[in-house]
Amino acid sequence: MRLILPIALVAFSPAFAQVTPPADDHTDGHTDGAASENLTLETAPFRQEIAIACDFKTECVEDEPCTETEFTPQITGIAGGLTPDDLVVQSTMVTDAETVELLGVKSGMALSLSGGTFAARHLLSITETGAARYTVHYADGPFVISYLGTCN
Repeated sequence: MRLILPIALVAFSPAFAQVTPPADDHTDGHTDGAASENLTLETAPFRQEIAIACDFKTECVEDEPCTETEFTPQITGIAGGLTPDDLVVQSTMVTDAETVELLGVKSGMALSLSGGTFAARHLLSITETGAARYTVHYADGPFVISYLGTCN
């Protein structure tokens, strides 16, 4: 989450440029304001391809008892940021039932992604050790489906 502030600062750099005098010396390796305004995941100083396979063995639907399952979504995408510690992630999760665009953050090996539509909001959390929780919150009902498993 520490990356959100630097990205917000980059997004508002034109406003800061009005009150911050330009640096004359570019020998320290930093780019000027114009270059930082065009920062994207593809042009971020630190980039990483995302390719994750998950294996969920437990499914819990609303308040019913949990059952065994074999749910194996695949997540692919790109991560990028100003430092290698915290990265913004843009990804796609593919399942047998659907394909969902997910956005989030990666800190070390931990990952938190969310996305979907208003009708079905998706949240995937993966710990440093690979333990994972995936939930889908449906507006119609409303009801929730949760999955417990691992991702690597």
